[in-house]
Amino acid sequence: MATKSQVKKKIQELIGRLDGADQKWHDNLARALPGNKTIQIDVTDLELSYWTKLAGGHMGPLREGEADDKVDIRLRAKSDDLVAMVDGELGFMSSFLSGRVRVDAPLSDLLALRKLA
Repeated sequence: MATKSQVKKKIQELIGRLDGADQKWHDNLARALPGNKTIQIDVTDLELSYWTKLAGGHMGPLREGEADDKVDIRLRAKSDDLVAMVDGELGFMSSFLSGRVRVDAPLSDLLALRKLA
C-alpha cells in the first residue's frame, strides 16, 4: 500500500504535468469542461480525499480533505492503483472497466473528457 505522502506527491506530479501541457490542450479542456469544476480523488484504502478546482482548462492547487462545495467529478481508487496510473504502469480505461477505479461524474462530462483522450 502506498503511503499518504506518496499518493499526494503523485497527484501533485499529475497536476504539474497537466499544467505543463501546451496551450492548445488547455483550450480544448476548457471547451470540453466549461466553467468551474470541483474534482475530488478519494483514496479508499487510506481513507483520504484530495480535491482541486478546474477552471479555464487549468487545475488549481491540491487541497486535502473533502471538497468545500459540490463535487462535479469524483474518482475513487486504492493508493497503489492511483500511483500506478500516474506512473503509466496501469491504464485508466482498463482500471475503470475492471472496477479498480470508479468515476462519478455527469455523463456529459465523461463524454467530453473521452473526446480529449
